[in-house]
Amino acid sequence: MPTLILSPRYSDDSIKLRRAAIALGWGVMRLASWRCTEDFEPAEPVLFAEPLFNAAVAEQLGLAVIEPSEDFLIKLPREYVLRDIRLTTSAEARTLPGPVFLKPPNRKTFPAKVYASGSELPEMSDDDSVLASEPVEWLAEFRFFVRDRRVHAWSPYWLSGALAREGDDWVIEPEMAATTRSLVDRLLADPRVDLLPALVIDAGVIRGVGPAVVEANEASGAGIYGCDPRDVLEVLRAATVVNPGT
Repeated sequence: MPTLILSPRYSDDSIKLRRAAIALGWGVMRLASWRCTEDFEPAEPVLFAEPLFNAAVAEQLGLAVIEPSEDFLIKLPREYVLRDIRLTTSAEARTLPGPVFLKPPNRKTFPAKVYASGSELPEMSDDDSVLASEPVEWLAEFRFFVRDRRVHAWSPYWLSGALAREGDDWVIEPEMAATTRSLVDRLLADPRVDLLPALVIDAGVIRGVGPAVVEANEASGAGIYGCDPRDVLEVLRAATVVNPGT
């Protein structure tokens, strides 16, 4: 039976996933710190927490949390991204004219946003990786939890420049939702695209261009927004694996 492992930091997502896991008969352990007790040996550990916590606990348990490669976006066929994207170093990114959209490939080490020029990039090591792309305007964005090349859960999270939420409800714009879901389904069926067993794909609609992939993230630390937590748990089960090096 799986055991959902949560960090000491309570969040709406962790509470929802805890309740869903208990309803499914899973074990649940919310650790008091970033250290596991010596006798903690769950049969099927499943991590969901902030990435640094996941990395620390995974190492102690001989596990690995799988995440997309830094070059995931730039390796996609252009029909799925519809904009110019390059993976570079912070030293090279500082030389780029603007405006330019800069973001860290995986970890949130600096703010992802449009910079007037690359020279405004915050201080970091010269060899740190940076994704650079032309600025675009996203009309809507959706999150897809994917396992074995199939969408298990998805939800809107951004609409017309704001969180796609009214009270407790997540707002779906039907036409943009349909075109974005179609794009993701085509990507998942495309043999040219290498995919991990579990990941999160964010996709949406670019103003004046069409549906495209925003980014990809590890499932074990991604917000679930309006997704059914039970479906998310099935993706999380495939996102924590035994570290082959242990």
